[in-house]
Amino acid sequence: MKNKKGKMFKKMNKNIFALILIGILIFISCSKENNYNYLPQQLGELSLGKVIQSKKATVIINKMHGKRLDDCINFIAIYGDNHSKNILYVSLYENAKKAETNLKNMALKMANGSSVFSPLLHSKMGDKVHFETEGMGLKHYFYRVDNVVIWWQVEPDKAKTTLSDLFKFDFVILNEKVNEK
Repeated sequence: MKNKKGKMFKKMNKNIFALILIGILIFISCSKENNYNYLPQQLGELSLGKVIQSKKATVIINKMHGKRLDDCINFIAIYGDNHSKNILYVSLYENAKKAETNLKNMALKMANGSSVFSPLLHSKMGDKVHFETEGMGLKHYFYRVDNVVIWWQVEPDKAKTTLSDLFKFDFVILNEKVNEK
């Protein structure tokens, strides 16, 4: 009888351990680190290949600019293979006003072009302004949706088809998912 109770206790402990392990795995899969599921999975013919997020993405973005930028949550999404130049940069700011200020500052600095970028073009879609420039053999588009700033760099031959999909994507969903965590 004692041996039966011991086996039952061990089996119950194994089941509890398995349930705890499953719970941890579910928690990890639902954590903030999986917000890339809320980025566009496909832009034109390009599939989402890799995502760099949070602190790693912020370090890369700050290095690109040669200075520390405002605090925000950053995502860098690479479309196509790992060596692709088709890259989506997404920054979530504390509020829409900070995002708008940063977008305007970026546009003002780039308005007349630079050694890297051509002068800015802009278009208006509804109440949103979209900016466009060229540089480093790529087309670059940037704009804001609520407190989310989006920058898309793409090979010129893929610009038209990917841009259409990008403008259709609701980035506010990403904002909501990050903020509810």
